[in-house]
Amino acid sequence: LDWTAMKQCSCVGIRSCALCSDPSLREAFGLHPIRSELPHCAACYDLIDASVDGGCQLRAEDGQIISGTDLPVAFEGLELFEEVLPGGEEMERQILETLQSWPWQPSQSGRWKQDFGPKANFKKQQVKLPDTWQGFPSWSHELLQAMQEKTTTLETFDAVECLSLWYDAERGASHALHVDDLWLWGERILGISLQSPSVFTFFEPTNEICVRVTLPRRSAYLINGRVRVDWQHGILAEDISGPRVAITYRELTPEIATSEVGRMALDRARLVALPPEMSEKCSEGDATAGGYRTA
Repeated sequence: LDWTAMKQCSCVGIRSCALCSDPSLREAFGLHPIRSELPHCAACYDLIDASVDGGCQLRAEDGQIISGTDLPVAFEGLELFEEVLPGGEEMERQILETLQSWPWQPSQSGRWKQDFGPKANFKKQQVKLPDTWQGFPSWSHELLQAMQEKTTTLETFDAVECLSLWYDAERGASHALHVDDLWLWGERILGISLQSPSVFTFFEPTNEICVRVTLPRRSAYLINGRVRVDWQHGILAEDISGPRVAITYRELTPEIATSEVGRMALDRARLVALPPEMSEKCSEGDATAGGYRTA
């Protein structure tokens, strides 16, 4: 069987989805064999509460309640917020509708993406600003401001990336366990879950400990501190029960934020991006020419 014209996804390396699960197809395209999403866990906990004041409270498999700081590698720095959209269901509907004004680009592991932010060459650790990126959508600025009013942890948060990920359940979408790059992205990562609930899985590899975190629809999480650096996080395919859109905001490291390209990126992130169709209609002399306007 000739597989050369049959690969229909963007997975590479160890990434996989429902469209590239056939071992023969993976071999034909140089993909690695599919690995188990979650390594062996010596202990597994469910998160029952997470806040800046009370820390993280976990429930063990035997029902015992412990603090996240009681684990060999502390599970601390995670905050959860429910019903974070100021406009509730109607705002969610408007955001999901507005997202369709921008094209979805194929991503890996059954996901699609819209990336408003700088581009990075992670191997060379270089950052550049694409001409097509001219700020965040208006709803993104509104949502970020609302989140900054909910916790003091975000008081100095200067977002430089707004990434929308659409998890396609029909493609077996997932997000492999990982730690976001530490040379580029700063200490805090903010995420909002739309359209359907899911579960965040955190894994600490040294002691093989897993923490499962329920993410209700229209909820938000904030990753900071040790849970940002010492714990991997991801979304298992089994935890995607329907279409899910995740909005993620990231900040730069202080070193990159104070560089020339970092300052330019932060200035651009403060602009309000226009959908491509509206951008094309803007005349050269219009204040919105170039696909953006000032916030």
